[in-house]
Amino acid sequence: MSLYQRGKSWYYDFQYRSERYTGCIGAVSKTVAKEIMAKKKAEAVAGRYALPSKKPSPLFEAMAEECLQYYQANRRPRSFQRHQMAFQALRPFFGGHRLTDISPFLIEKYKRSRKEQGRSEVTINRELAFLKNLFTMAMKWGKASENPVSQVRFFREDNGRTRFLTEEEETRLLACCNPYLRPLVITALHTGFRKSELLTLRWEHVDFRHHLITVEAAYAKNGETRGIPMTATLLETLQTLQDKAEPSTAVFRTHEGTAYRHIAKVFGTACRRAGLTDVTFHDLRHTFASRLVMAGVDLPTVQALMGHKTIAMTMRYTHLAPGHKRTAIAVLDRVQEKVPAIFTTERKTV
Repeated sequence: MSLYQRGKSWYYDFQYRSERYTGCIGAVSKTVAKEIMAKKKAEAVAGRYALPSKKPSPLFEAMAEECLQYYQANRRPRSFQRHQMAFQALRPFFGGHRLTDISPFLIEKYKRSRKEQGRSEVTINRELAFLKNLFTMAMKWGKASENPVSQVRFFREDNGRTRFLTEEEETRLLACCNPYLRPLVITALHTGFRKSELLTLRWEHVDFRHHLITVEAAYAKNGETRGIPMTATLLETLQTLQDKAEPSTAVFRTHEGTAYRHIAKVFGTACRRAGLTDVTFHDLRHTFASRLVMAGVDLPTVQALMGHKTIAMTMRYTHLAPGHKRTAIAVLDRVQEKVPAIFTTERKTV
């Protein structure tokens, strides 16, 4: 017999004469939950517990489609797109399986197969997160009794990577970008915007009068509107790019005139031509932050410009300002210089 809690709700799970009885009690106290489970047990013994009809477990694809419909209605467009991408990765492996067939062992096989395909551990973790959410919702909707993903260990992620471009590397990269990618790269280097924030940028978010470029809350990762003053370089780049564009159209477009959706391939090509290794588009954001810190900009300001929810994310760049600790310690010398004078004054007074 088992009584357990998920979130604020209590659940029971017990067996009697080879029949399994499960159910959600709700957000009550543990004492009340124990009483309700005891009543359910008594009903099962007395034959008064109405077992639900045993329908076959839903197929993975069907459950995933229901989840995606929910996400589309309740999540931001960018989040929904990430869920779609995870589903497309999971589908070839789990397609045709019912939820009851998906075991921790099968999920481990999926992890191994994705690693063999050369996928990063971060990407695999995102795919597993979608699968875990799928089972959580299936349990909530009464279509699954357990979540096998909770028994699978995710890969440990290294979030401390701070690869950034030197000025020489930036020059080489820009020289190898095609005319349509170059403005996008320049904007990333001069704003620190995330890739998703740049690809959803519209001309109505660029204020040439006040030299301000803005990420709307709906497209920001932290859900907050963030404005960045434009540098002279960025201002000139975007003014040249605008060329009578409609306010509601995307700022960055391909040679075909359509808005950029995926830039990994074209950016990777530019990096290879420039002879840059171990560089991702997100490193342009690291470059923006690193240069601010190395120039002596205080961390709270960098945090605001980067759109970090907490200062902890910004702290990863502190080691790039070699003089910041020395400057802080120097304060003690200035204080110490005043101490003898204070003591001397006190002795004379006495």
